[in-house]
Amino acid sequence: MSRVIGIDGCKAGWIIAKTLEDKSISFQIIKNLNDDYLKESNVSLIGIDIPLRLSSSGKRLAEIEARVLLKNRACTIFSPPTLNALTAKNYIDACKINFKECGKQISKQSWNLFPKIKEAQEFLENKSIIELGVFEVHPELSFMAMNDMNLIRASKKTVIGREIRIKLIQKFFPKFSFESVRNKYKKNQVLDDDILDSVSVLWSTQRIVDNIAKFVPKDSKKTDMRIYF
Repeated sequence: MSRVIGIDGCKAGWIIAKTLEDKSISFQIIKNLNDDYLKESNVSLIGIDIPLRLSSSGKRLAEIEARVLLKNRACTIFSPPTLNALTAKNYIDACKINFKECGKQISKQSWNLFPKIKEAQEFLENKSIIELGVFEVHPELSFMAMNDMNLIRASKKTVIGREIRIKLIQKFFPKFSFESVRNKYKKNQVLDDDILDSVSVLWSTQRIVDNIAKFVPKDSKKTDMRIYF
């Protein structure tokens, strides 16, 4: 299990959750995906919360089915840009390109994630990680799966939502201490929900290894277009 990691974006770059031999979880913040940590940590499988395979039309069945599953939490699923929109140099141009190709403008949330989406695209093209398995994972779907596919309606940004997710994590990782991780990093580096999301991504990535992970779209035969949980 120590060769499996979960990655989530954060203010400082990316936060990585990794299971250790004693079943505890270590955390590491890296500035970018080209960090030597990923090359030197004997990693074989990576789960990451970022759109990996983009569509030229901007439409992916994965998002459509994910929103159906998440119901009132569907707002946590944003629409990724088209491939061409990703080349835009500013928000206005990105909106124009995206609208021309799929009839929708770019949301501010999506635009703010452009740097990380681009970074992930470059990461996938890096020959040094070709042998690694890199999978797209969505934290809210992962927490839902942790909860026996029962939707968690409370946002993780609320106290009750955070506590529910911490308890779910501790069900699978008894040694996980949110406070110890929180005390390790400043909030201008990583937010509370980034910490929780990285662990949920780790959990789902291990499920991929164990061949028990769920994914959307259900009828997809292309593994590179799936979102796992």
